[in-house]
Amino acid sequence: MTRNLLTSLFVILVVAASWLPAAEKRPNVVFVLTDDQRWDTISLNERSTVKTPNIDRLGKEGLYFRNAFCTTSLCSPSRASILSGLYGHSHGVQNNFTEYPNDLPSFPRALQAAGYTTGYIGKYHMGEENDEKRPGFYYFVTHKGQGKYFDT
Repeated sequence: MTRNLLTSLFVILVVAASWLPAAEKRPNVVFVLTDDQRWDTISLNERSTVKTPNIDRLGKEGLYFRNAFCTTSLCSPSRASILSGLYGHSHGVQNNFTEYPNDLPSFPRALQAAGYTTGYIGKYHMGEENDEKRPGFYYFVTHKGQGKYFDT
């Protein structure tokens, strides 16, 4: 199943790239994940009272998922689901202390296979003691576990 997901993602990327005009064969892909943000707290949503002009610009010039859901509302399992495209019971990251399995495919690995340069900046939070570069990313900046908070 995991192999099928990776293969499907790779095929979609290759087909999508072949449909673009020559000057646009390599579109940039920027994925922004915000923690602890309700679905209606982005001003692209007409019900929002919060103003988010910079995120709105990304959504207007790119893609805004109007109907997306978090299937696992815990940091590490949720991130593993986003990276792998799998539900929590399938990818094996079941708590905030479990590393992302090294042999599990991910969309960054598929992007690398398609010739993209990939990077990750922010809270990775899969494994409490590891802040080393993860497979699928050429550039990787994070901190160990949850990081240090001021006056918690």
